[in-house]
Amino acid sequence: MTFNKLSIISILSVLIFILTNCSIPYPLATGVAAKAVVVSKSDQSFGDYVDDALIKTILKNSYFDQNEQIFFNVDVEVSQGRVLLTGTVKNIDLRIEATRIAWGVNGVETVINEIQISESDSILNFADDLVISTKVMAKIMLDEDVNSLNYNIETVNKIVYIIGISGTSDEKQKVIDLSKEVFGVEEVVDYITINSE
Repeated sequence: MTFNKLSIISILSVLIFILTNCSIPYPLATGVAAKAVVVSKSDQSFGDYVDDALIKTILKNSYFDQNEQIFFNVDVEVSQGRVLLTGTVKNIDLRIEATRIAWGVNGVETVINEIQISESDSILNFADDLVISTKVMAKIMLDEDVNSLNYNIETVNKIVYIIGISGTSDEKQKVIDLSKEVFGVEEVVDYITINSE
């Protein structure tokens, strides 16, 4: 299978996932509390979801094609064309290269580079970070005043990075506060914009 076919399959898979999970005009039950989520109430349009998903897919494919170390060590989240890069790499050159590649993707408005340089990554650190991200997202999903569809969470070395869109400044602060409540979180860095902005 050629790279182009793999890219097309990846993009179509993302679109099918979005269409089957986000475009339904009635509430979806998610999580233990069966919180109702309606896309029309989201602060991000359906078109924005599709654009962001395409940017993320194309960027991850570019990392795979150009530098496998970046592909395996850098996480990508996208919100309204803003790309948040997190993870750990072994040297500054890889950190710069990840940013350069991200800027080469059509539709990218901003690249936020939060990649850390570290020689020693362990599976235990990765597991701890994954647990923290899961707990933060669970708290956000279970809060009736927060639309969890608007946020993406990444954790690196117990620092929680949040990118997304809030309907109000109160909602933004609530998301930050909920994240800080999770055991093990040492810092919360937010790249949340308020919808009116």
